Amino acid sequence: MKVTFYSIMIALIITGCGTFGTQVKKPTVKVINKSALITMKTKKFAFSDSGFYTNSPDKITIQAYSSGVGVGELKFYKNENSICIKKYCNTKKWFTDNFLSRDYPSDLILKVLDKRPIFDGKNLVKTTNGFTQNIGAIKYRVSDSEIYFKDSANRLIIKIKDAN
Repeated sequence: MKVTFYSIMIALIITGCGTFGTQVKKPTVKVINKSALITMKTKKFAFSDSGFYTNSPDKITIQAYSSGVGVGELKFYKNENSICIKKYCNTKKWFTDNFLSRDYPSDLILKVLDKRPIFDGKNLVKTTNGFTQNIGAIKYRVSDSEIYFKDSANRLIIKIKDAN
């Protein structure tokens, strides 16, 4: 009896209380976090320096630094109707109307930062590692290492280029 009890105890210690043959796979969540050179020029502000670009399933965050000091943070929520500048949040439409152009759809900035085609893919040309779109005064280019959006009519530039 003692031998059986000790045998069971040793078996439990060696194997633990786990189950064999079953593994629970955690869903992989793709989060892109990159050091980047960020240029944003709109009708209300202009910035060009280093920072961080983070693209997660629920939001895109841009943290801007100038001479190593944090100067601002923009959060673009994907499943909500809000964009936050530092801690001040407002609707996507408000941001688009005030910082970009009233002629743009409210989700344009989110599509640009998420590297998705704009204006229903109008004039989309696929490249080896991304795509380009030229729509009137708008030049939009996406690759593995860069986002480039320029609207010369509204004097807007958004450029995010990997720092590496």
